[in-house]
Amino acid sequence: MQLGLTGRVALISGGTSGIGLAIAQTLAGEGCSVAICGRDKARLDKAVVAIKSATAKGFVADICKPADVAALVDDVKKAFGGIDIVVSNAGTHLPGTLDAIPDEALRRHFQTKVVGAWELARHVVPVMKQRGGGRFIVIIGQAGKVPQANAIASTVVNAAQHALVKSLSDELAPQGILVNAVCPSRIKSPLTESLTLHNEMYYGRSLEQQESKWGAEVPLGRWGTPEDIARAVAFLASDRAAFIVGANIDVDGGHQRSIF
Repeated sequence: MQLGLTGRVALISGGTSGIGLAIAQTLAGEGCSVAICGRDKARLDKAVVAIKSATAKGFVADICKPADVAALVDDVKKAFGGIDIVVSNAGTHLPGTLDAIPDEALRRHFQTKVVGAWELARHVVPVMKQRGGGRFIVIIGQAGKVPQANAIASTVVNAAQHALVKSLSDELAPQGILVNAVCPSRIKSPLTESLTLHNEMYYGRSLEQQESKWGAEVPLGRWGTPEDIARAVAFLASDRAAFIVGANIDVDGGHQRSIF
């Protein structure tokens, strides 16, 4: 499908691997100039090569640091002349119970996924206004909709991301800036490969057995891929989604059972 994204500029945070990299590759394949950011220059350089686009560039930035975010948006604007699409994808899953998560880990989790997205929006909105509008898309893990005993930090922080998307969409829609969320679940990526699964610990199952159980819980009967998420992002970034705003789109093979 031709989505009409040729010539647009996309900035993806957390774009060096997994879902973020797949989003960058997909948007580049649709004709976007792509900027990715991350904290590690070597990983950035490797990811830029993997995107396979002459217009892809990497920018070193820590989304936890407001000064880095301000400099990132300014640098991308200077490099490409503007920004049309932002995908806030930085951050990871923070497993653990209430008394097992250090205060500093919780604060950084919130800073990355909520304050980082806030700062991205704050600095990019004036740039998008100059372009006549844009798209701001937040990737939000399933814990924000499906609370879990061993994921209280991600549950609270991801729920805050949903609140940010809804409130920000109300504020920015009149200015032609559409804010939405894509909500992955059961996606095979470097993140899920590194997780110690709560149910695996509880049932004493091997990772292979647990993966089979995860797949069985998905109505489509399989895990998803980062490319599944990337295709949904590309759609929301396009004019074909011009009347979708403030939405959270589940890309999960039917796994999540929440009704909103």
